[in-house]
This record gives sequence, C-alpha cells and structure tokens, in this order.
Amino acid sequence: MSRGVEEGHPGAVQFDAASKKYGERLALDTLTLRVKPGEIFALVGPNGAGKTTAIGLLTGLLTPTAGRVLVFGLDVSSEPLAVKRRLGLVPDRPWIWPKWTPREALRFTGAVFGMTGRALDERIEAELEAFSLAEAGDQRAETLSHGTRQKAALAQAFLHDPDLFVLDEPMVGLDPAAQRNLVARLRERTRTGAAVLFTTHHLSLAEEIADRTGVLGEGRLLAAGDPRDLQGPRGMRGRLSEVFFGLTERP
Repeated sequence: MSRGVEEGHPGAVQFDAASKKYGERLALDTLTLRVKPGEIFALVGPNGAGKTTAIGLLTGLLTPTAGRVLVFGLDVSSEPLAVKRRLGLVPDRPWIWPKWTPREALRFTGAVFGMTGRALDERIEAELEAFSLAEAGDQRAETLSHGTRQKAALAQAFLHDPDLFVLDEPMVGLDPAAQRNLVARLRERTRTGAAVLFTTHHLSLAEEIADRTGVLGEGRLLAAGDPRDLQGPRGMRGRLSEVFFGLTERP
C-alpha cells in the first residue's frame, strides 16, 4: 500500500506544539518534532518522560490537549481512519487473542485493511516466513513465548505495507537474529519512502540504527539530531548516551 513520498510533502510525522494533560499533570509539553520519509527516528527518555503519550497522540489513541499531530499531512484528530490506514503499529505490550494462531491474527489484520483472496494468503505466508514463524503459525498464541508473540505482532505491522511504522520497544523479547532481521526489513522499507518512529530504553540500539533521535524528559523535547553526534543545550555535544545522561540525570 505504500505510496512513496510526495514532492513538497511536510513530512511523515509532524508534531506541532502538541501537549497532553491528564488532569493537572502535563504529560507532554508543546512537543514540536518532524520525522522525514525514509528516516528511522528513535525517541528515548527515562520512565515517565512522555514517550508512550507521544505514541498515543500519533496513533489516535489519545487526543492532544493543545497543538496538533500530522501523519503525511493528515491530521490525526480529524482524519483518524485515513491515518490508521497508513500506520503499522506495535504497542509496548502487543496482544493477540489467546485462542488465535499467528496465521489467524494475520488474516484478521489483512481483512481490516481490505486485503482478500490469494493476495492475502500469499502475503500471510511471506510474513510468517520473514519472521521465522512458519512452524508457530498454527499454534495458539497462549502457547507461544513472548518473543514469538512479538514477532507475530511485527508481522501484523508489516502485512499491509504501511507508510509509517510506529514501534514501542520493538526489540523486547527478540533474540539477536530476530533483531537483526527486523532492522534489515525496516531499512528496506525506508529505502522505498516509509518512515519509522520507535521508542527504546537501549541507547546503544538508537545509536546503531537510528538516523536521528529525540530525547524526552518530563514531557519536553530536550535534544534532537544525529545520535552519534548529538547537539544538546548549553554547549553539550557527543554521542546520544553521553548527552542523554547529561540531560536527564539529576544533580
């Protein structure tokens, strides 16, 4: 379904001074951020920094208190269905109905996105093979390991060729071979114009695979740029891990 990159397009992801309050608590404070088509962007921060809230706004699960969020120029709040058609989402706790098999979960996902017939059957088989799920494809989810369920969730995200992958801690539970495979597949998709926004607590992972990264702290964007040469405030500069601790550790 990927439609590539339109000329002059504002970007794959656009947070425009987006804020979110829960009662009196400001979970996200005027976040302004861009992710370009063809880019892998990592969002990092300590617990409670606002990462999950940002993903909730991006995927339409939450509504901003102020500001707006766009996906390929579509306002998430006013055009939620159009946005969801362009997303491949893996939440931080991916869930499959316990009695379903990965194959059944993929078939349901395909139906949601209007995929039918032989094309859907062939794509399901391709995704099962791509994520080494051929043997587990007909086993009930309740019998599978966490890592295998994670791979099934990733296969669902890839199934309809989304333009934007939104992945919350995607490597959790994956063995090294599965991690390498996921990175290779994401790079392949970004070469055709898709974008990736993922969260992680593993700074080394962000340094290794992200084109750019953003550091969140207490709901605010503290720094954004190349994770291997990140420019922070007050003249701070270095690798992501160095700048991250300088920004987030309390004196």
